[in-house]
Amino acid sequence: MVFSFIHNLRAQDNKAENLFSKGEEAYKSRDYETARVFFEKALERYPDYALAYYRLGQLAYAKRDLSKARQMYETLLQKDSGNKSYVLAFSFLASEYQKEERYEEAIRYYDLALKNTKAGSRAYAQLESQKKESEFAIQAKENPLVIAPQKMDAILNMKDKQYFPAFTADGETIYYTARSNNGDEDIYISNLNDGKWSEPEGISKLINTDYNEGTCTISADGKTMVFTSCEGRPGFGSCDLFISRYSSKGWSSPENMGANVNSPAWDSQASLSPDGTVIIFSSERYGGEGGKDLYVSRLGDMNVWSVAQNLGKKINTSRDEISPYLHPNMTSLFFASNGHMGLGGYDVFLSERVKGQFTKPENLGYPLNDVKDQLALVISADGKRAYYSVESGENVNLYQFDLPQELKEKFNPTFYLKGVIRDAVTKEALTARIQLVNLSTKETISTFEADEKSGEYLAVLPFSGNFGLYVEHPDYFFKSMSFSFNGKERKSNKELNVDLEKIEKEKTEILNNIYFDEGSYELKPESMTELSKLAELIWRNPTLKVEISGHTDDVGNEEANLLLSKKRAEAVVAYLVSEGLNEKNLIAKGFGESRPIVKNDSDQNRQLNRRIELKFL
Repeated sequence: MVFSFIHNLRAQDNKAENLFSKGEEAYKSRDYETARVFFEKALERYPDYALAYYRLGQLAYAKRDLSKARQMYETLLQKDSGNKSYVLAFSFLASEYQKEERYEEAIRYYDLALKNTKAGSRAYAQLESQKKESEFAIQAKENPLVIAPQKMDAILNMKDKQYFPAFTADGETIYYTARSNNGDEDIYISNLNDGKWSEPEGISKLINTDYNEGTCTISADGKTMVFTSCEGRPGFGSCDLFISRYSSKGWSSPENMGANVNSPAWDSQASLSPDGTVIIFSSERYGGEGGKDLYVSRLGDMNVWSVAQNLGKKINTSRDEISPYLHPNMTSLFFASNGHMGLGGYDVFLSERVKGQFTKPENLGYPLNDVKDQLALVISADGKRAYYSVESGENVNLYQFDLPQELKEKFNPTFYLKGVIRDAVTKEALTARIQLVNLSTKETISTFEADEKSGEYLAVLPFSGNFGLYVEHPDYFFKSMSFSFNGKERKSNKELNVDLEKIEKEKTEILNNIYFDEGSYELKPESMTELSKLAELIWRNPTLKVEISGHTDDVGNEEANLLLSKKRAEAVVAYLVSEGLNEKNLIAKGFGESRPIVKNDSDQNRQLNRRIELKFL
């Protein structure tokens, strides 16, 4: 067909053909500017010279003049729509129409390009993938999510660009990256007070420098931060991850996370677990699946981060996976990818960790995803609201929207536990080590500390169930509390304030998480965490004798209750002796129903009277 066209042209205008031929010679010699001049002259002589439009389109595309390339290719197909050999024109226009959400037209041109591309080639695979994206987009638009994004308060969007927000578990503190178009990136913090965000402040002079710092992530209590720094600090590659911790003295001087996490390549965009012991991040290091991949590292017992592991082919593709967000429930991973099936560019996906393995990522749908790049989606701990950045011209602003029911049903929300640790007598705030335990499995969910100045703590409750809270301070009796949590309750977030008693002779402390079956003195497995804490406390005070006493309610025979209470106290002492404690310093006593702490006038009060107590002598 091409030769037929040239034959017809020769009969009409030999000069136009000569000009085109000179252009072809220059084109083959890579003298592209000369080629352009001859092709344009050929068109001046003969405006219907289709091949000249094709070559000019190729030249414009090579110079990244996409507007000119599109103009030439569209004119080409107006002049000669039946020629199936214009593969570059078909594929280019298909891509352009896809960006404009003209998906039916895009599919038509992808089909034309595929017919003239070698099956099995990389080019064929790329065209086929783009065609499937357009088909997927048509389906996604037929079932859109109902969302209404709103720009966040102007006080937060105070610079030209704001992105990568991170929140504490209660949603009352935000950390994010911001910069002016002519300035460097810094990390800012703002607090929510009476429904209004405070004026953002630079996080710390130890963290923010004259160089770029950004893409931060924060633990649930806001005490551990990881961020990216690409220059100005000693590192392993082009960008490295750094860690800083908050104390009464403020944020610590950032430390490079080391060779187990960072590499000679680009490492960035991390997401911390609620307790700050797991990190997922994006890296361009050698040995991955291709492009940027997601990796995971865990903090070990010796306070050393493990060697980062690739999350595998189910998550990572031959292209890029970036901006991960590990939800506080510890099982839902949100991330952006241009390698999984989407609507074009970077889309946001969700994968769930089930039995230690991540599921196939699911595209979160239209209009959350569209032909533009979607990055850095953050979902609140309670699963009610989403946050992300929207680019408009040279500006980038923080936006938020209420999560539609379709997305809420895709993952489990979490809630938080917060409170204050104080001295029981003076009511002064105390720092303390706190452990949250799943009483059903005896597994530690998280370990954290109360703030040195305020005594405040904040932790995530990742699921419904029965929990134990253990609070320890070297100079005080440890405090154990048990509670049930049901995320379906109207007010699910928990607040537990804890008052600690100083370790002094003749002071008594109730051990709340020691359990026996009714009428039995055999310790239940759920008691082991409490007993271990008790053994450690006594070990730290070796010069003091310890009385363990058992108590019952008034139900049943008084003599039987007395015997049962003594047997239970003896069972606790026997465990402590098995842990290596000196039997001579341990005294077991049973008081039966003789020392109630409340009246035995309800099931709840009787439960309080059934207890094991500790007293130093």
